[in-house]
Amino acid sequence: MFLRLFPVLAPLLVFGKECHDFDAWSASDAPPANMKHLTTLVDAHCCHIKPSDPDYGQFKGNASHMVPGWAVVDLDLPPEQRWAAAMKDAAEPLKKMITHFKSLVGVLSEELFKLIEDSPKFKRLAEQVLTDMGEYGLEMRGIANATGIPEEEILFVNMMYEIEGGCTSIVAQDADGHVVHGRNLDFGLFFGEDWKHLQWTLTEDLRPLLRNIHFVRGKASLYDSTVFLGYVGSLTAVKKGGFSVTVNTRYDSTHWAALLAFLEGKGSGNFLSLLLREVFVHNTTYSEALDTIRSAKLLGPAYVIVGGTARGEGAILERSATSVVGERLLADEAAKGRNSVVETNWDFGKDPFFDNRRSPAEHCLSERFNENITFSGLFSVLAARPNRNRLTTYTALMSAEKGELEAYLQFCKELECAPWKTDTLMV
Repeated sequence: MFLRLFPVLAPLLVFGKECHDFDAWSASDAPPANMKHLTTLVDAHCCHIKPSDPDYGQFKGNASHMVPGWAVVDLDLPPEQRWAAAMKDAAEPLKKMITHFKSLVGVLSEELFKLIEDSPKFKRLAEQVLTDMGEYGLEMRGIANATGIPEEEILFVNMMYEIEGGCTSIVAQDADGHVVHGRNLDFGLFFGEDWKHLQWTLTEDLRPLLRNIHFVRGKASLYDSTVFLGYVGSLTAVKKGGFSVTVNTRYDSTHWAALLAFLEGKGSGNFLSLLLREVFVHNTTYSEALDTIRSAKLLGPAYVIVGGTARGEGAILERSATSVVGERLLADEAAKGRNSVVETNWDFGKDPFFDNRRSPAEHCLSERFNENITFSGLFSVLAARPNRNRLTTYTALMSAEKGELEAYLQFCKELECAPWKTDTLMV
């Protein structure tokens, strides 16, 4: 089994005890002659930014690179109507994505696959779950009505990030204490292969559903979020003058136990992305948001990354379904001389040998941007491989201090891109 997976995982490997000069590489991506055997590997002890990586100056303001927006979700409207305008023309791409996701979810969980495949049972469960969700269940029912997609399938879409995901999130500050927050959202590993373009099918399906959304109430902006249409929760969002939040997938020994128990009516908890909707509506400060996220009961493990508006306001919370099992604070790291915290999909200090995206990002942030981080620098770290990979759907940059959110479509089409190595596909 490992030999079959190695071509998929190999490009994520981060080896090396020497620091090679990646900046000296040409834009053609040709490595130094003595490194040709490492064409898909990234040195863990170096900054991994290369001249051929996507450039912030070329992306900013370029509509072809930007996540479309801005649509408005007005919370004064009846829940069933809130997403109607945003969902216009989204029915067909959403149906396509759901079809692929449902057909392949068994790769991750046979038990979950059996539940979803039992259509009458899942339909009955979904009806009760949507009712219990209150206004968010009504929003999902409104999306079902607007698209002609069954309600249970819209609920399934809104379970996606409890089931699978990837991602890199960073909170950093400059010498003056100005905090910025960035993320790559990666999704779709093992969910179908597009062999023609050497991409993951579900990842390709998700990009057309991306939108930037203003959430408003009383004609005033509450917060901004980058979303996948059909998914009503918030995984990437910022509240001006308050805080910013991103979510990364976390894996623990419970897998999907809390989610399955909830769907069967045998357990309780919050969908994290819906909890964050509540956080952005009802909390006003970084500390309030942290307190809410720390104490809430969830439907599965996750990393919640929070940025604030003042020096030292940044945190990575390692969550189980029931509690915080670990955390890293920007203030603590800054006291050691490091003005940033990085999270991928592993608890700190436990990155596996086949996926160490954290180290290259940390080296770039420390070596190049420790005192002068900006959106441009943050983008360059996130746009470099392996943080940018074939699963990356978008890069988002946020400042809670200024209330700014920029989101850019991302692709990784180079032959060296993780998570597969094209010259060993037949192994």
